[in-house]
Formats: sequence, C-alpha cells, structure tokens
Amino acid sequence: MDTKIVKKKSTLKIVLIGLIIIVAGSLFSLYFMKQKKTYNISAEDIQTEEVTRGKFEDMLMLTAQTQSLNSSLVNVLEGGAIKEKFAEDGQILTKGEPIARVYNPNTEFNYLNQETGIMQQISQMRSTLLELKNQEFVQDKELLQSQNDYNTALQSFNLQKRLYEAEIGKKTDYDISLQNLNYQKQRKSIVEKGAFNEKKSRNSQMAAINSSIAQMEKSRQILHSNKNNFLIMAPASGRLSSFNVSIGENLTTGQSIGKIDLMDGYKLVAKVDEYYINKLQNGIKGSLDNDGKSYQVIITKILPEVKDGQFSVELNFTDVKPQNLKIGMTFGVKLKLSADTQSVMIPKGNFYKDTNGKWIFVVKGNKAEKRNVVLGRENPLFYEVVSGLKSGETVITSDYSDIKKYEILEIKK
Repeated sequence: MDTKIVKKKSTLKIVLIGLIIIVAGSLFSLYFMKQKKTYNISAEDIQTEEVTRGKFEDMLMLTAQTQSLNSSLVNVLEGGAIKEKFAEDGQILTKGEPIARVYNPNTEFNYLNQETGIMQQISQMRSTLLELKNQEFVQDKELLQSQNDYNTALQSFNLQKRLYEAEIGKKTDYDISLQNLNYQKQRKSIVEKGAFNEKKSRNSQMAAINSSIAQMEKSRQILHSNKNNFLIMAPASGRLSSFNVSIGENLTTGQSIGKIDLMDGYKLVAKVDEYYINKLQNGIKGSLDNDGKSYQVIITKILPEVKDGQFSVELNFTDVKPQNLKIGMTFGVKLKLSADTQSVMIPKGNFYKDTNGKWIFVVKGNKAEKRNVVLGRENPLFYEVVSGLKSGETVITSDYSDIKKYEILEIKK
C-alpha cells in the first residue's frame, strides 16, 4: 500500500499565515490602545472660563465674630444633675455670685460617711487625750504623796535624833525613823524619775494626738468646702455667656457650662479651612470694613486643633475699633498673606475637587483635551497657574465627576 507524503510547503504556509494574523492583531490592539478615551458632552452641561494674566492678590477672606478679649470659664467642680438655676445667659454677675446648684445623692452620701468617720476618729483621739491627762493627774497625786511621806519621815527622824542625842529617846525609835527616812527618800526619787519619763512620753503622745486632731479638723473643713462645690459660682465679675443648661440636666466633673466675659475689650475669632494651617502665623495683618470705614486687625493667636476640617484664629484691632461693638457681631475680614504679583490665573471651580489641581480640560474649538498643570497659591476667586496654561486659553471649571476618566471631550452645541 502506498503512503501519502505531505508537502513541506503547506506547513510553512500555515506558519506564515499564523504569524501574519498575530502581527496584525498586535498592531490592531496597539492602535486602539493609543486611541484616547473620548466623551460626548453638551455645552450646556459645562462651565468654561478664560485663563487671564493680571494682579494676583494673595489674600484670605474670613468671617470673624466678636468675643470678649478675656474670659473665664465656668466649670463644674462636682458632677450631678442641675437642681436650681440662679442666673441666665447674658446676665451681669459679680465674682462668687451663685449660678446654679447641682445635686448628686451618691456624692453627698459619701461626704456624710467621710464626715462621720472623721468625727469618730476625733472623738477617739480626744478620749485618748483625756486618759493621758487622767494618768498625769494620778501621777501628780503620787508625786505629792511621796513628797509628803518624805517630809513626814524627815520630821520624825529629826525629832527622834534630838531625843536620842538628849538621851531621852530610845535607840530603836531613832533607828526606825532613820530607816523610814531612807525608804521615803528612795521611794520619792523613784517616783520622780518615773514621773519624769512618763511625762516626757505622755507629752509626745499628746502633741502627736493634737496634731492629728488638727489635721482631722482641717480635713473636715475641706469636706465642708467640697460640699460647696455643688454650688456653681461665678469665677469672676462680668457677663455670663454660652450658658445653656436646663433643670435636671446631668453634668460631669470638670465640664465647662459657660464663661464669664470680663468686659475689658473685644477680639475677633474666625474659623479657617485646614488648608491654611501652615500658611497663617501670628502677626499677619488684615482689614475689615464697617459703616464705610476700614479697620486694621492682626492675628494674635492660632489654635491649631482641627475640628470638622477647620481650626480657629484670634485677631485684635491694631488701633481704632468700630463704635458700639458687641459680643456676637460678625465681620468679613480680609487677610493679606503676601505681596500682590502679576500672575496667570484661572477662576475657581468645582473641577479642583476631582483633579486636586494637577490637570484640567483645555477647550479648543469643539473639543476639550486633558492637560497636566501646576497650580500655586489661591484666593477666594482665583488659582494661580505656575505652569501648563497660557493667558487667553479656555478651560472647563465645572464639576468633573462624570468626565474625569476621559481624555478628550467632544462638545456639542
């Protein structure tokens, strides 16, 4: 049987066709990869602005509110529920005047137990003092008795001695009186020495007990003083502000429930976006307008704590203040961050939140193309363009949420 022979040319032809297909597919894919993503958008759905060159004001607009130049916080010294209110927000108070009273039965019970314990200890110490004084009294009687016995023995001895020397008295009576005198003398010496040592020890004990009683009395006074902590009083004279508590409201120890404005002047306090936290510093000057007049202000304090994306700054008037200032008045303050410069600028817009200022759509005819840019300083109206744009060009400044993934926009009229 004959064997069929496959020609080598057929195999080579298949390989060449496969290679051609692979190369064509690669070129086709590369072509589509290089094609930029395009999106059709209506001109009514976008906002465009012209890039301009002019005077760029490096400034910041703030909304500031007047507050008392100096104030004293009203803090809760002892936690509890508000039982009574003696003052209202805005009321003028003198130092020490009651504002409110709190009630805390657990703390009051603890105070009562502590006071009872202190009184019991004081009573025990005073009983000990009484015992020591009684001991001193008994010992004084013993000293007096020993002295009296000695004196009696001495008189008896002297009498028996005279009788014996006059050969009237008996020798035995003389010897007995001498023996008794020596005994009473030794007894008196022992009693006096014991009394001296005991008195020294007793005086030391009494001094220590009296010192302890004094400390206990001091503790009792402090305890009575702490009971007064339930009464919240004005820490200084002035106007009560930010005081908004209700009867029955629970307060915690150390909680601030208001402040006393000392009425010795005014300052301005403003909230600032955290973007400027490293751009502001004490000494930066600004101005505000009121009743057709301009007043100069200066940053005096920066509170760096950021809350809800903002931090606080305090400003003072440098010389003249507006007339009839009151706490709570609001002013627009213009801060000058640096000198004005001639710069390329674009108006602010919602595009920034999607691009972070790193790129923007530049309009040419009926198309807009993504372009990388570098933006510098900003003020309430403009961004400063460092590079990427020229004066006279048109850019899209509206929201990019729906178009940020595209590179070319076809703008339909």
